[in-house]
Amino acid sequence: LALILWLARALPRDPKTFGKAVLLGMVGIGIEASLYFLTLEVVGAGLTGVFLYLYPAFVALLSHFFLHQKLSWGKWACVGLSLVGCLLTVDPFGQPLPAIGIVWGICTGLWYGIYLMVGDRMTKDQNPLTVSSGVVLGATIVFGALMWSDWMRTPSDGVATWNFPHSGVTWMPILGLTLLASVLPFTTLYAGMKRVGAAQASVLSTLELVFTIILAALFLGESLSQIQIAGSIVVLVSVLTIQHVK
Repeated sequence: LALILWLARALPRDPKTFGKAVLLGMVGIGIEASLYFLTLEVVGAGLTGVFLYLYPAFVALLSHFFLHQKLSWGKWACVGLSLVGCLLTVDPFGQPLPAIGIVWGICTGLWYGIYLMVGDRMTKDQNPLTVSSGVVLGATIVFGALMWSDWMRTPSDGVATWNFPHSGVTWMPILGLTLLASVLPFTTLYAGMKRVGAAQASVLSTLELVFTIILAALFLGESLSQIQIAGSIVVLVSVLTIQHVK
């Protein structure tokens, strides 16, 4: 990402602004990513994607109660629709999901919504590529600190071990997450925003939810019940609709 910054001539020029982006990454993505992976371990990739995309409803609710941005009846309807979709994805009539997975999932969408709202106010009128690099750096600091804490926690045998990947088999998915699931999405999202606008790009990015469910079924063997599929569609419709409702 630093190499892309250099090639794009977008290196940070204001240390104070870049510091805000780093702080945003530490508090925002550092916590959100932790919640996301906790949810992933319990409920699987498909439903984790659905929980994440509750964030537009949370943004609308937080804006209404804390930023005094009154919601129209149309937006209230979208919020209600997304919550109904979430209830359906939990599938109350089928095999119940672990309660802790539901809690982690809802917290993931809520915290991501808070991160977007705070980030929008903190980094307005800044180069989005520079900001995203600061955010990634902040998240790196958080997870580096967590690894260090894990290493310093001496086990019962008194021998501390560094919890670090040692084999090529382990490094391959890490490199995939780094390049294909982090650097590439960041750069292409902002490249798309320049060409079609932020609103249109954000709507197109909701296809992530659809692809997550499809790829989880194809490659991870995950399957959703008919009610869960219906709930996922309801969440997706609410996300797409709330972007356009006045």
